[in-house]
Amino acid sequence: MIMKKDSFKELLISMSKCDRCTNLTCKEKSLINIYSNIEFSTNVPSIWTDWFNRLDAKIMVIGQDWGPFNDMKKLNELLKDDKSNWNELIESEKSNTKKLLESYIKESSNNKYSLNDTFITNAIMCARQGNNYRGNNINLKCSTLNCKEFLLRQIEIVKPKIILTLGYYPLYSLSKIYNFKIENNLTKTIEKYPIIKIKDFIIVPLYHPVAQIKKERQMEQYNRIWQFI
Repeated sequence: MIMKKDSFKELLISMSKCDRCTNLTCKEKSLINIYSNIEFSTNVPSIWTDWFNRLDAKIMVIGQDWGPFNDMKKLNELLKDDKSNWNELIESEKSNTKKLLESYIKESSNNKYSLNDTFITNAIMCARQGNNYRGNNINLKCSTLNCKEFLLRQIEIVKPKIILTLGYYPLYSLSKIYNFKIENNLTKTIEKYPIIKIKDFIIVPLYHPVAQIKKERQMEQYNRIWQFI
């Protein structure tokens, strides 16, 4: 675990030097590199996860992006130096995405697993400026491709048995990293490739928890996870 933490700190330092989505020549001006402040990014990337304590997780969840930087900043300001209030802060996050994802994981695993058992990261490593979660105010495809080497390094460090992708762009990133085919939308991809085997791990593409997809169809994918754990 110590070696993993050292490797992860090195990765954060490498990420702190990246300006592909934030430099003056890039058309994308709506992202901020949170890793330029190493102490901040080490402490808390999101209200969802304390990733330094989950480097041995068997399950990795990859979302699209962290959302607004302002939300992350507020969390960091509330976090005590000894992190004694960390669990309280995690529980204070009541987004529908988090509640549904937690519910689907617990139900499909018969309450054996929860979000606390997962390493959570994103296809886009930077945070959004402002307070906007809208998907169309950043260049999703460009930013996803810019971050793929950092996503690969996280996978190499954590070495999960299962990777769960939420929505299209996390799966798109993995398809470019590992050179496998996907369809031009998520529904077609899930229908054709419900499970994707890559080297020592399995990818289970999931619909986004808040997508307009019936629970029964959502659960078909979640139920596939546990045969590999």
